[in-house]
Amino acid sequence: MKMKSLLLLFGAMLLAISPRAYTAESDWAKTANQVAFSLNLQKATTLKVTPLRGAEGIAGVEELGFKDAKLDPQSGMDQVKDKTAMWYMVNIPVKVYASGRNVNRKLAPARYVRELQVTAHLLFKKPKKVLDKEKLNSSQSESPKYYMLKKEITYADIPMNPVPLKESGLDLSEAAFNVALFIPRSTACMLTDSYGVASDPPISKLLVGYAVVATINGEPCSDFTSSTAPKLTPGETRNSKIFDKDLASKVSTAPWWKPSRRTKFDEPDVDICSIAETPYAMFYSGNYYPRVKPAFGPASKGTSSAMDSEEGSTGDSSSSSSSGSKSSGKSDSSTSTSKSTGTTSDYDSEL
Repeated sequence: MKMKSLLLLFGAMLLAISPRAYTAESDWAKTANQVAFSLNLQKATTLKVTPLRGAEGIAGVEELGFKDAKLDPQSGMDQVKDKTAMWYMVNIPVKVYASGRNVNRKLAPARYVRELQVTAHLLFKKPKKVLDKEKLNSSQSESPKYYMLKKEITYADIPMNPVPLKESGLDLSEAAFNVALFIPRSTACMLTDSYGVASDPPISKLLVGYAVVATINGEPCSDFTSSTAPKLTPGETRNSKIFDKDLASKVSTAPWWKPSRRTKFDEPDVDICSIAETPYAMFYSGNYYPRVKPAFGPASKGTSSAMDSEEGSTGDSSSSSSSGSKSSGKSDSSTSTSKSTGTTSDYDSEL
């Protein structure tokens, strides 16, 4: 037998014994109509708040003309040093699993998630001096000891891993990325009650946990746990994690971000932002985060939200809708039942 024939035979044998080595394009769905979403607990091992300088610290910004304009610093900021942070960034690692209908109308791993509405919650401990003031001025026996902040972000065209995942009889695609939250200096100062313009407010010492949930087409994402996912520990759910040991033991597996449990937390009128609302919007390039919708500026207001109705339900994998617009198209999948609390006829089967 000729060498060329031997190589072809060898290649065919490899494909036959390695079904994941190659997946025909027809075996993929272009976009997902069923999505599962959770924290990436393998990555969510530490809390980190990264200080960032403002746009003036970005290389090449002087070419825009600001330096030649010789602008005076805005009132109240003229003492800020060159290395003082103007923004603070928190990255929350998440995982997405997706499937859709391929050209043969069969469930298959999806190449893209067209639009995903994500709601993130940050939990901060109140500084001692704030608690002392509230204790003196409050008629209540005990005021809330924590602040909770919420941000709704819409991600578009999330690319999935080109290697499909086969698990529990399901053909899925998966993706891992960070939900990035940007905290302006004003918010950091108000949360910490620290207003020194030449030093950083100690916000990194007060962040104790986060939760992140998602919807697709206005419906909560499905509940799916990979066999490789770590076991939950006190203070963890598939969508949240508390890093303070004392609080984690008290919270246990309760969905603390839901409305019925928010009596323990104050929700101050301060801002947290997506990357689209910061000076860094044009620099993220798509390699670090999925595309935010809209790419620049805040999401439009006034769109309907499924968050309130969904957050009243039970279960660790709860989700809430973003203020971004919903996808215009509905899934063409057939109606079926699912164990996930939020799934509807838009989903084909449970992930």
